Amino acid sequence: MKLKNLYLVLIALLAGVFAACSDDTETFDNQIYVDASVKTSTVLLKNTVPSAEGRFRIAMAKPETQDVAISLKVEPALVSTYNAAYYDAAEVLPDGYYTLENQKVNIPTGAVLSEEVSVKFNNLPDMDREKVYVLPITIDQANVNVLQSARTMYYVLKGAALINVVADLTKNLIYVDWKKPEVANGLNKMTVEVLVNPSKLDKEISTVLGIEGYFLLRFGDTAPAKNVLQIVGPGDKKINTEDLAVPVGEWTHIAVTYNADAQEVVAYLNGVKKVQTAVEWGQPLDLGKTKTDEGNGFWIGHSYNRDRWLEGEISECRIWNKVLTQEEINVKNHFYQVEPDAAGLVAYWKFDEGVSTSIADYSGNGNNATALEALTWNAVELPAKN
Repeated sequence: MKLKNLYLVLIALLAGVFAACSDDTETFDNQIYVDASVKTSTVLLKNTVPSAEGRFRIAMAKPETQDVAISLKVEPALVSTYNAAYYDAAEVLPDGYYTLENQKVNIPTGAVLSEEVSVKFNNLPDMDREKVYVLPITIDQANVNVLQSARTMYYVLKGAALINVVADLTKNLIYVDWKKPEVANGLNKMTVEVLVNPSKLDKEISTVLGIEGYFLLRFGDTAPAKNVLQIVGPGDKKINTEDLAVPVGEWTHIAVTYNADAQEVVAYLNGVKKVQTAVEWGQPLDLGKTKTDEGNGFWIGHSYNRDRWLEGEISECRIWNKVLTQEEINVKNHFYQVEPDAAGLVAYWKFDEGVSTSIADYSGNGNNATALEALTWNAVELPAKN
């Protein structure tokens, strides 16, 4: 009898425990919060982008039996909280550069998400790209509790790097469909430029660009080492010198000029003259040649066969119909951008698309390029900030 009574007491205690758990579940504090996995969103300032928009929602764990009314506000005082977390020296985004489109939102009865909160940014080219600005948008009031750790969305506005995305040419090859080949033909004076970041240079030949046996920039072959740039002219005439060694894992700007009248080639690495030599090429150059079934024509990252691809990244590929001087090559930021309508620029592939296999010709001549395989696009910040 005593055992039976003890058993009943234990059952009663367990029932009380489960009831208490059930009550805890029912009375759980249903808090609202900013529905974003990352509570900071970056807007990059570019001269070509006048405006931008940010969107987010307010969420909660489970539905309520009535609408949840929420008001939002911009809170400049929270910039100090952002700076403390990110060791930044950001300033609050001034009035006139943003509009908080909806300062009040609702989470309807039975739902767990509000309509979108929209903030629009404008006059972006007028902002100082050397500064970092922050706009904290926070939940001000609501008729339910707010999760303090996820109360605020921080919009960060800062100057974009000159180059933010590049293409990886590893095991890929790109040809140019010359809609206007005449702009790149009959080049009595010429400059070819490109930014490269080789991840490996261990193959016999790693091709940068050009036409096989006619005009080609490549690494290896009969050069002193596999990381040495070789310049090939008409008749497969080669310029080989260890002065054109390029490091692996670093961005290098290459510029090669040709003057048919003077029969001279000059080569620069990162704006430093490395080669100035007489050649016997004896003719203007025609680079405006589209690929054929035999595989010739102007290619980027390819020559002769598919084993000669460039393992690494590429950007800012250009052809000029003039000889750039050393002073022009070393103008501030020239490695990373030039004006598309610059005098003498006849082809300009920036490799900044970030999508698809098509690479636009920014010169306006319509000589776009196409990758045979889907390109890999990598995010970068060039020039790198110290």
